[in-house]
Amino acid sequence: MRTFRLPSLVLSVLLQCLPLVRVATADAVAAASPIVALLRWFISSAAVAGSFHAVSGASITITNPAGGKVSATNGVDSAFRVSLTYTSGSTTLTPAVYDAVNLPPGFNQPARSGTIWRITGKPTQAGVFSNVRLTGYQNANKLGNKATVVLTITVVDEAPTITAQPQSVSVNAGAPAALSVTATGGSLTYQWLKDDLEVPNATGPTLNFAAVTVADGGTYRVRVQNGGGVKVSDAAILTVIPGSLPPTFTLVPQGTNVHAGETVILTSAATGDGPLTYAWARNGANLDGQTSPTLTLAAIQPETAGDYTVSVTGSGGTTTSPAATLTVASPLALQVPGLSGSGLTLPFNGLAKRRYVLEALTPANTWNSLQEVNGGANAQFLLPALEAPAQLFRVRTK
Repeated sequence: MRTFRLPSLVLSVLLQCLPLVRVATADAVAAASPIVALLRWFISSAAVAGSFHAVSGASITITNPAGGKVSATNGVDSAFRVSLTYTSGSTTLTPAVYDAVNLPPGFNQPARSGTIWRITGKPTQAGVFSNVRLTGYQNANKLGNKATVVLTITVVDEAPTITAQPQSVSVNAGAPAALSVTATGGSLTYQWLKDDLEVPNATGPTLNFAAVTVADGGTYRVRVQNGGGVKVSDAAILTVIPGSLPPTFTLVPQGTNVHAGETVILTSAATGDGPLTYAWARNGANLDGQTSPTLTLAAIQPETAGDYTVSVTGSGGTTTSPAATLTVASPLALQVPGLSGSGLTLPFNGLAKRRYVLEALTPANTWNSLQEVNGGANAQFLLPALEAPAQLFRVRTK
């Protein structure tokens, strides 16, 4: 028996010249020469192993969607029909099943309803998806010939729709408050505006105030935006009702340094809402019965020295004054006199920043002022020679 060998180069040329040999009928193949029989075996192997559109002479037509392009809206139910055909010569094949890869998030695999195949879903991400690959298979078991086309699915955001406008609100100063908006549409962003100026860091559907102040009052709107457009809400007015304020001091008690036995008067004054009440304290401990703006301490003694405060309470709260420090020195007295030239020195225990008066007792039994000097270290009075051999003197604060 004669063996016929077909060189590989000749086989290649024959394949290029005979693109329609794959659709030759069985009868034609049976009557063909050994070359055609060999081609029949070779091409049958290729048909099983490869994609249909890879064979020379085959063509693919995407019939749905038109032009291979689809538009959908983010967050909105969508559906579009898919169908393709592929031909080789005079033979046209319609896929028995489809699948797709690289679909936008939210879309489902192709499904059939009757004889129509559709891709359905609700997209969850906007963008242009240009590498969606739709494959049609000749057989339901996905064996045999197949063809793949590339689709472009463009998902756009739905323009925002405000479904609940922010509402005006009136609150007391110091209370919490919130303004909110409800909107639909994909990939929404928010920016709150106060009197048409952007509120820093106010980029959510709700604008919260932990404790409103009078300065927070005003007209608010919110701008809602996505790739589909921009919506600005209606105006909402935040009204802040000023609350009662804590009392304010107009005069606070002042610290002082005194001699034991003196009388000390500490004075305060305050303004505020509602009736004002006062309470004095020494070193943080309340002084019973001391409920007036003025505190009088008669014949003060060293043990009553300390820090004195006064608290004022009104309808808006309580305000406490700064501490007034009271120090108590030894009783005021003249000390041992001394001689100075033809005169006399009368030292005394005067306190700094205070003024003292020297007085002499007259024959009429009255006290006559002789000198005034400042206190401090080495405080003393200077007198000329005495007019009488014996005379009584005293010192007092001015």
